[in-house]
Amino acid sequence: MIKRVLTYEGFWRSVAFLSVAYLAILLVIQWVATGFSSNFFYAIIQNKKIWMIPIAGFIAGFMVSYGKFWAKLKREDQSK
Repeated sequence: MIKRVLTYEGFWRSVAFLSVAYLAILLVIQWVATGFSSNFFYAIIQNKKIWMIPIAGFIAGFMVSYGKFWAKLKREDQSK
């Protein structure tokens, strides 16, 4: 089933879209948590944690897309 989901048309496009969306949401939430401080972006770059946010966005986007496509394929298999 993993191979079917990963090769399903539109899966990786969905992963990319959701990754960018989660990336933006994570940045906004963290920026709000710091009180909209402009030092937030400087601190991320300075601490070299900038790579963690895109990875977290990708993981979240992948998991949500995988669940969505897995459920879709499962429903199609049951209806046959």
